[in-house]
Amino acid sequence: MRKLISYFLYMGIVIVILILFNVGIIVGINLFTDEEKYFLSISRISDGIQKEDESYNIYDNVFEEIDRLNAFVIIIDEKGDVVWEYNKPDDIPQCFSLADVAGFSRWYLKDYPVYTWRRDKELMVIGLPKNSMWKYTLKFGTSALTMIFSVLPYIVIVDLIIVLVIPLWLTGKRVKLKERHRSEWIAGVSHDIRTPLSIVMGNTERGSIVEKQCFKIRDLVNNLNTENKLESGMGKWNKAKIQFVPFLRELVCDYANICNDSYSFNLDIESGLEKTVIIGDESLVKRMIDNLISNSVNHNEAGCNIDIFLKKYSNNRIQLSIIDNGKGVSGQEIKQINGKLKSEYLPEHGIGLRVVKRIAKKYKYRIMLKSEEGKSFESDIIMKYVKV
Repeated sequence: MRKLISYFLYMGIVIVILILFNVGIIVGINLFTDEEKYFLSISRISDGIQKEDESYNIYDNVFEEIDRLNAFVIIIDEKGDVVWEYNKPDDIPQCFSLADVAGFSRWYLKDYPVYTWRRDKELMVIGLPKNSMWKYTLKFGTSALTMIFSVLPYIVIVDLIIVLVIPLWLTGKRVKLKERHRSEWIAGVSHDIRTPLSIVMGNTERGSIVEKQCFKIRDLVNNLNTENKLESGMGKWNKAKIQFVPFLRELVCDYANICNDSYSFNLDIESGLEKTVIIGDESLVKRMIDNLISNSVNHNEAGCNIDIFLKKYSNNRIQLSIIDNGKGVSGQEIKQINGKLKSEYLPEHGIGLRVVKRIAKKYKYRIMLKSEEGKSFESDIIMKYVKV
């Protein structure tokens, strides 16, 4: 919900900015097209037409200015008669009523865009060529309008892209920042928990309930920290060759030493795989296998047999299977466990298997989880290996 609110907030800001930007484009087109020549100085032309008695003296630069604009000029007296003219078209009358003057004073005279200027008791009218000026509340040259309409579809397309993409990008940046802060907080808490937990474990009787709970807390903290790094992409993982069989034996021996006699461990390596090498980060691969074994231990409090098999799967792949004869899970639960990763934790088996799936995804391993309720739980991992 917060992401949606942020997206629409950013969208509103972007829309306001785009409106201002687009208005600027339109005004700019209108100012910088060649039609700017029609925005003339009426007062300057009026000053260049001097009346003396009943005649008019015209400065030469006035004619040049009028000719440059291909315009015409008429002067109308207080009776409405044209008393002076230059370049007046034939369809412009010689006499105007008050209603006529009111009609053309702001916009057009016979389809000629016109400007008016008061001269004592006279009215000077300057007319531009037909279709040279769009003249209402705003004034636009014809070529400016043509250009605006030609670029308008592109402006709309760009605006739509900007309105959709920029808020999405800003929202993503904000979410990433929050995720980074969350990841840093989790990493800090995980680090702070490890020291007191180590002290408690060092002063706890081996095999006691307290020790078991300490191991669970340690695994939970490690899994939380690992998943946080994998999800946020902040982890620094080595890419090295791992001698897989010695690595696997050591891991199984650690569990055999830690767990009580109600758990038994059997490691079976297929012939020819003793020198198998895989590529990856040793801590991540250990976390993945460790979680699968601890999953069998933690969910079978009464004890169980845990068999670990390593066999060849194909020319460049091996299969690691971890099978227990414990209580297993229901068909509905195994379906949920095998489903895609979601934001909520998996039921009962929780964060441990989430981390397993994230590591498998990182290294493009194929993982298959199977179970028979009341009989067994099996984890199969198909991974690439390097021939030695």
